Amino acid sequence: MKYFFLLFIGAFFTKTAFSQMDSVFAKQMDAVIVTATRTERKLSNVAVPAQLINNKIIQQSGSVRLTDILQEQTGLFITGGSSSGSPGGGIFGNGIQIQGLAPDYTLVLIDGEPVIGRQGGVIDLSRITVGNIKQIEIVKGPSSSLYGSEAMGGVINIIIGQPQKNVLTTSFRYGRFNETDANLSLALNKKKWGLQFFGNRNGSQGYDLDKTTPGNTVDPYHNYTSQVKISYKPSVKTQLSFSTRYFQQVQQNFYPVSDLNSSAIIPVSGNSITKDISITPVLSQQFSKSLRSTVKFYFNRYQFRQELSKQDDHSLYYYDFFQQSLIRAENQTDWKWQKNNNLSIGGGIAADILNTNRYDGKKRDEIRYLFLQNEWKTNERLIFIGGIRYDDNTAYQSKISPKLAVSYKATERLRVNVSYGSGFKAPDFRQLYLNFSNDAAGGYMIYGANEITLSELLKQQQQGLISAILQKANQLALLKPESSKGFNAGIQYRVNNRLSISSNLFRNDIDNLIQYDIIAYRGNNAPVYSYFNIDKAFTEGAEASFQYLFSKKFFLQGGYQFLITADKNVLKQIKAGEVYAREAGTNRVYKMNRWDYAGLPNRSAHMANLKLFYEDEKRGWSGSFRIIYRSRWGTTDQDGNGIINRRDELAKGFLSLNVTLSKKIKDFKIQAAIENLLNYKDVINLPGQPGIQPYISISYSFTKKNKLHKL
Repeated sequence: MKYFFLLFIGAFFTKTAFSQMDSVFAKQMDAVIVTATRTERKLSNVAVPAQLINNKIIQQSGSVRLTDILQEQTGLFITGGSSSGSPGGGIFGNGIQIQGLAPDYTLVLIDGEPVIGRQGGVIDLSRITVGNIKQIEIVKGPSSSLYGSEAMGGVINIIIGQPQKNVLTTSFRYGRFNETDANLSLALNKKKWGLQFFGNRNGSQGYDLDKTTPGNTVDPYHNYTSQVKISYKPSVKTQLSFSTRYFQQVQQNFYPVSDLNSSAIIPVSGNSITKDISITPVLSQQFSKSLRSTVKFYFNRYQFRQELSKQDDHSLYYYDFFQQSLIRAENQTDWKWQKNNNLSIGGGIAADILNTNRYDGKKRDEIRYLFLQNEWKTNERLIFIGGIRYDDNTAYQSKISPKLAVSYKATERLRVNVSYGSGFKAPDFRQLYLNFSNDAAGGYMIYGANEITLSELLKQQQQGLISAILQKANQLALLKPESSKGFNAGIQYRVNNRLSISSNLFRNDIDNLIQYDIIAYRGNNAPVYSYFNIDKAFTEGAEASFQYLFSKKFFLQGGYQFLITADKNVLKQIKAGEVYAREAGTNRVYKMNRWDYAGLPNRSAHMANLKLFYEDEKRGWSGSFRIIYRSRWGTTDQDGNGIINRRDELAKGFLSLNVTLSKKIKDFKIQAAIENLLNYKDVINLPGQPGIQPYISISYSFTKKNKLHKL
């Protein structure tokens, strides 16, 4: 904690606080954010760490998928399943890590409704296109008091927004590996009605980063996204909306794999198909100036199917099916019951249904919840926000999640925010009941904690199915629910109309943290995984950001995060001199000290970014230059002590340079860009990074008056 104190004091007296603006050429502090309090608030008045990414930033960065824009933000890291308590090295897609907490603990929303379909603990954010996004709202730290257990680490809310003008926009992008991305967007408004349609087609021929091994790193794929949003306002006080979203992806698969019973190579091929559909009707009624109520119904179904056959005789080699459905009804009522008190109270009921051949039979979970939050503005300077949520879960124990936040406006330029919250996450179906052999991706095996024991591993070893059992297998046991307590303290300071700086300190203490680990190796040397509780763990660190407006044409933005993570029991054992390690190469045994320990896997101690944006509206030129850095991070244990402590157990850090240049010509816009200009590649640890990626895109926007609509 001494690092927190020193950084906080240093930041305060050197006036290095930052009002969290995220717009290129506007005073973003006046922008409205919903996610932090579930009600509309100016970003400058939010008492928790929050960030807003507007459409201007997305366009200037040239992003087309959600992962593209999130990986450039301070304190966020795009990671595969291996960081979230599930193996696979990103096989199930790319999720987001916030404040050192894995993707399992980040809730992803679209217009306030949850995105489902976690595989390996990961919501694959690359399946979400950004072509019709108005803004992205990010809240860091525990938000379970408003959103439930999946929001232990934070919330990302993707706001589509309502159509404001009649506009037709289309775009096409082409890049390396025959990657294509095409959009068609239509917005219509007529009196009380509004219609918004959006369609996207994205695809790639895939790529292979390692020619010495058979198969592709990423197989060819194509996907489609369509979204329709209809709004109707019969009166000033009543508003109805209906939205539906559909996503489908088809990926061609080819795997030359080794037969588990022989050394023969078996070529297999087939397709994997992902489908995701959601329907959301909403009714909002303004009863008076001080009372508003909103009723929502939400249905979402996610489905993944993979079928592979042997190429020689076309017999079925592998089949995988995963289907999740979420049905939810919710009401939220906002009541300004006193001049300085705003109360939000709500509740709902949800049914989560899972059907997959990875588990034994269908699994169903019903959740009933209530939440309450009150914002008390004692005066023009001091705001208190208190909230509490009760979750009654049929599969696990009920839980109460409280939160308290305080915002103090010391001067017109300086604001101090402090917040504390608790969260809860029960073991999910995957961590308990999974029994999954992925012969299509190297033959690794994953067992839920309820599905495997040491005695069962010994039996498989006698049968020749297991070649080696690791020491970690002795710790196999039933899982316990996770719980967390999170603390954030930050200051925001606007130096002048050009420069703003911020810092935020955070600490998350997690009890019974669930992580995966290797417990054995199969006969073909493929790993066997299962899940474990780490009794007590923590993540703590500090963030600092700045934004500087050189002129109306140039804007500079940067940020840095320092992160420390650890298993508390491991720290105690190291301090007591009970932990030993082996030197790489010599195998010499030595007693570890504190600084040998690299902390929890897949967490970097240092992450930073620096971004320069340029726009000349008069001449139609715009561009950006972005630098993204991530220091080394732990991968897997190599010397058998169960922790990360050697250099060969760490992935190398990397630096990524991205550049874009755009030109507007009447209603057209042409953009050229190069991502990963330094051509950095890491086949093992970053299979989703194929090296340098140039692309070119063209877009056309047409309004009723034939004037370019500025999105």
